[in-house]
Formats: sequence, C-alpha cells, structure tokens
Amino acid sequence: MGKFRLTVKTGFGEISIEGDSPSDLRNTLLSIGITDESIDNILEAMKRKLQTPALPTPISVAPSKPEVVGVIEYGSNGKPNITVPPAKLTAREVIGLLLYAKSPNPISMSELRDLVANNWKSVGMPYISSNLSQMRAYIIKEGTRGSYSYKLSGSGKGWVENELLPKLKLKPESQ
Repeated sequence: MGKFRLTVKTGFGEISIEGDSPSDLRNTLLSIGITDESIDNILEAMKRKLQTPALPTPISVAPSKPEVVGVIEYGSNGKPNITVPPAKLTAREVIGLLLYAKSPNPISMSELRDLVANNWKSVGMPYISSNLSQMRAYIIKEGTRGSYSYKLSGSGKGWVENELLPKLKLKPESQ
C-alpha cells in the first residue's frame, strides 16, 4: 500500500506529515504535541467534508484575460493566483496585479490583504494601506470610512497593461 500524507494549510505555510498507515500519522501527530482530542476533531471534520457533497457555487469574477497569461491564473475558487515568484515582485506590483485580476469588481481591504498573503507574503492592513496611498494615481477608493473597496483607475489599468505585465512576461525568458 502507498504512503499516507496529511497536509494542513496554516497562516504561515503548509505542514505535511507522512506515514505508512493512518496509525503512523496519528503517532506522528502525537509526537509533535497534538492531543488525541484534536486529532479526533480533525478526523471528524474530514469525515463530514467527505460525506457532504460539495455543490459548485457560482463565482463572480472577471473572465480570464488573455493579456495575463503566464502571470496570473484563476483557481477553481475564482481567486487570482500570481505565477511570478514572489521574490521578483514589490508590494505595489502585487496589489496592482490583484486589483487588475479582479477588475472591474472592487476589492475590500480584508479581501485584498488575504489575496496579498496568498500570492506574496502575509502583511498587515497598515502596510497595504500605505502602499495603496502611494498608488493613489492608480487607485479608485469607493465606499465609506471603515468599508472602503478599491479598484484600478484607468491610469492604473494602463500601468498594469503597458508597463507591469510586459516587464513580468520578459523575466522568465531572461533567467
């Protein structure tokens, strides 16, 4: 029989453990300090997920744009995934790409923070807010205090399409 693997996604990355049997996985979890009760809760949650059929939910996202091929892909959940290595991107570039990927729909600050964390690195709202302020010529802020949403302005779309995307598409070839 093949190996068994348990992978858990956390806020700081993925944790994977392997074993030759489910009892090996349990023993490994116990050896790193996970309690029997926690393991049982994990297994119960997995059983519920496996027994409950997942119905496809309609997603409201911009259709995949041909100009982002090789830079942004959309996951089955409709979320944009930047395929450029995070180390090659600045915060402004990540924010610009994510706003472009979600356009014409605006993005809330919390959604933007989550997308930045998934595509680049985990940063706080003040860091993102500071970058948005520096990008004010490229950003449209909508809503009221405490519930703003953001999207690219016409000049922001131009920056992404005419400067950022061409630059990022050249990088893999020059490596």
